[in-house]
Amino acid sequence: MPQAAAVMIGVVHRDPDGERRLRAALDELRPDLLTLELSPYAIEFRERRGAELLARLAANTPPGKAAHGEIQAIRETLRLPFEWRAAQAYAQENCGAAANLASAHRPVIHVELVDDSEVSRELLAEVESELLTPDNLRVLVERPDVPLARSVDSFYRRTRRLMADEPVAPARLGFSPERLALLEVRDDAMETAVRRVRAARPGARWVHVGGVFHLLHVRGLRLLWERFADEGAERRFLDEI
Repeated sequence: MPQAAAVMIGVVHRDPDGERRLRAALDELRPDLLTLELSPYAIEFRERRGAELLARLAANTPPGKAAHGEIQAIRETLRLPFEWRAAQAYAQENCGAAANLASAHRPVIHVELVDDSEVSRELLAEVESELLTPDNLRVLVERPDVPLARSVDSFYRRTRRLMADEPVAPARLGFSPERLALLEVRDDAMETAVRRVRAARPGARWVHVGGVFHLLHVRGLRLLWERFADEGAERRFLDEI
């Protein structure tokens, strides 16, 4: 059976309006297979440690600075990702049960986490050991106070400008050479995971949700959208759906 049409949604992580936006997008697109650029460890860590680390953030934040944009961003980092919250809500509402289960009259909606848990483990260890220290938080709140929602919208606009100039020069992403290499390694692993889960569900209406940069055509790199573009995968940004 040929693969159904596919949509890859580019998001800005930590979007404070992301859950509402993504729920609306899923209700429009009606996928029965969702892959998320999240790892199992990223979810397990936040379920196990999120409340504790949010309390530490609150305790270490300088007085009167809880609403600062930098603190808002850290708070969103420590919460369960909006992509997961929206996907679970969509699956539960449309299956009448938890994700990956079906009622007698409703189809299964499968949600698959396709990012690398070892990468998440390293990044989240840095959050705990470095980001939440009182000294670091004092430095962060000395920066200009830009509301998180405004920063997110600015990032969407920036990425859209990059897309208009494809192929994008790697330096324009603002990443170190090591991080650029990691980006492609992660997308190697995510491609393998996506192909496996799609092969197990031929004909499924597939939606992938991941960071906006993974949807770009970057010179010298082969990121995730480019690996599926020839198969008809459409790319869209969450703020335009």
